[in-house]
This record gives sequence, C-alpha cells and structure tokens, in this order.
Amino acid sequence: MLPLNSLALACVLFLGLHWLVAGSPLRGVIVAITEENIFRILFSLAVLASLIWMGWAYAHAPYTETWGKAMVLKPVANVLMAFAFIFLIVGTFSKNISILNQNQPEDISAQGLLRITRNPGLIGFGLWGLAHLMVNGDWAGHLLFGTFLFQGFIGPLNMERKYRKQFGSAWDTFAAQTSHMPFLAILTGRNRLVLSEISKPLLIASLLAYALVLYFHAAWFGVSPLS
Repeated sequence: MLPLNSLALACVLFLGLHWLVAGSPLRGVIVAITEENIFRILFSLAVLASLIWMGWAYAHAPYTETWGKAMVLKPVANVLMAFAFIFLIVGTFSKNISILNQNQPEDISAQGLLRITRNPGLIGFGLWGLAHLMVNGDWAGHLLFGTFLFQGFIGPLNMERKYRKQFGSAWDTFAAQTSHMPFLAILTGRNRLVLSEISKPLLIASLLAYALVLYFHAAWFGVSPLS
C-alpha cells in the first residue's frame, strides 16, 4: 500500500473511532457487552494504534507540495503552539467535562480556562493541528494535521450532542455559562476572563514543555521551528 493511501486510511480510522464508535449509539452497545472500563481501555488502545499508524505513514509519505513550507508563517505557528501547550496541559489536568466523562456538569465550576472554552484540551489539540498545517503545505501534512485540526475544533460538537442527551438540564446550565469557541462566552457577556484562576504550576509546566519541544524539535523531528 502506498504510504499516502496508508496515511489516509489511518486518519479515517482515527476519526471513525471518535465519531462512529465513541460518539455514536454504537458506544452504548459495546459498553453493554464489555462494561465501561473495558471499553475505555480498548478504545484508548485503538486510538493509540491509529496514532502510531498515522505517524509511521506520515514519516514514509512522499512530499507532494501544495503551498510549501510557508516560512513567513513560522512565527505565527510558534505563538499558536505556545497556546496549544497551555490549553492541552492546563486543560487536561484541570477539572472539566471532556476527560473520559469523569465529571458531571453540576460538579464543575466555569472557572479558569473553562471561562475561555469548555473544551480546552481539545482546542489545544486543534491549535496544534492548525499551527502545523500552516507551515506544512503538502498532501501528507494536509491529511495528518488537518485530521487533528478537525478533531480538535469540530469533534467536541459531537461530544456535546451526547452530553446534552446524557446530562439534560445540568448540561444546559453549564453550557450557558461557557462556550466551545474560545472567548465567545466572554465576548457575549456570559462569562468574564479571570487569569488568576488559571493554575500557576500547570501554566509554568506548559511553557516549560513548550520550550523543551521547541529546543529539541530539530533533533527529534528533523525540522527546526525557528529557522
């Protein structure tokens, strides 16, 4: 199989696992057979396998240029990546609704990053995809990073459809104070920005992780974000 075709199939598998399995009635059918914890383990392993497949196929895919490396956009991409790390790390390790359904809407306060977006981890994932898509103008890059961009920004809408059905009025109350689109709830007066609520240790960890990846990016991935 050609690497580009293999990459396309891996991306379809990754999206299919999220949209056709976890985000559909099929999830309930599988959980009824396997139980919740087993489903989560199997689903996580399947997603990990799809990511490994995507990475392998991308590494072996031919470079077929569209808009090219877009060097002029590298500074913009680097800024986006700083925010991506913050949203990913702070969002993932802060109490929120979107991490494996561990929390109920009524147990979560719309504070910290949740004032900016109720899906911070996935928005960070989408920003990561966007930053890399901007500076990787080739078909393999479009497939890989476009998949991450789509799942990060659009995927939560499918999750929220499930949450609305699962949690009912509790979800509606939580959603009324927050927004999926970053800063929309703040701009429309439904919330306000309070930077002091964001965890300082997690914020520092995010920026340190970003600096570490930025410094070693050329050694690890063969491309420098700084040149």
